[in-house]
Amino acid sequence: MHCHKIAGSLVAIAMLAVSTPSANAAVPHVVQQGETLWSISASNNLTTRTVAAYNGLSEDAQVVAGEKIEVPTVAEGAAALAAVPAVPTVNPTASQTSTGVAGEAPAPSIPSAPGMAHIPSPWGELHLAPAAAESWNAMSAEALRIYGVDLQPSGPLSAYRTYDQQAGLYDLFLSGQGAPANPPGSSSHELGAAVDVATPQMRQIIDEIGPRFGWGKVHAPGEWWHVDYLGGG
Repeated sequence: MHCHKIAGSLVAIAMLAVSTPSANAAVPHVVQQGETLWSISASNNLTTRTVAAYNGLSEDAQVVAGEKIEVPTVAEGAAALAAVPAVPTVNPTASQTSTGVAGEAPAPSIPSAPGMAHIPSPWGELHLAPAAAESWNAMSAEALRIYGVDLQPSGPLSAYRTYDQQAGLYDLFLSGQGAPANPPGSSSHELGAAVDVATPQMRQIIDEIGPRFGWGKVHAPGEWWHVDYLGGG
């Protein structure tokens, strides 16, 4: 009788081992409304590049609700990263849209308006409303001091843009050739109160230190690259 109990216990243990998924295996995640590759990665304490590499995606790939993403373990993510080339640095001559987020288009002239202040970028001085520019420059200096990262706009239209430029980007979006963009007349870029940043790492840094300088996220919840000046910085 005692032997039968031992045998039964061993069978139960064996069945449990078969039915329990390995702790070292990737976990499938179904994308929910409003989630991005960045938010999924951050919630699992992984970098966007890690999750993107494991799933064979680019770091700025857009995910949609209902799509399945595999969330790797740290070891699996590291192996995936080792198998892909390093991400190139921001290059103003590289193929990109006028915002620098994705695609390919000729670089437009940098817009300005009376009373605007400027922020540095690889394309020259971009423009923001004076308070927004002052806070951005202070935040950039802090990011460089703490993280060693120079916060960079992603393209020549990544800060202030005119109504007509916003309309052009919106038309590209509607045609399926450009990144998401608000209709003209409704974008905080037209007020000089928003910046599109070059990498998810920069966005993560702004999430951490931006509120102290008046920068955060209000508009375009599905766009990891877009940050707004909220005032008070």
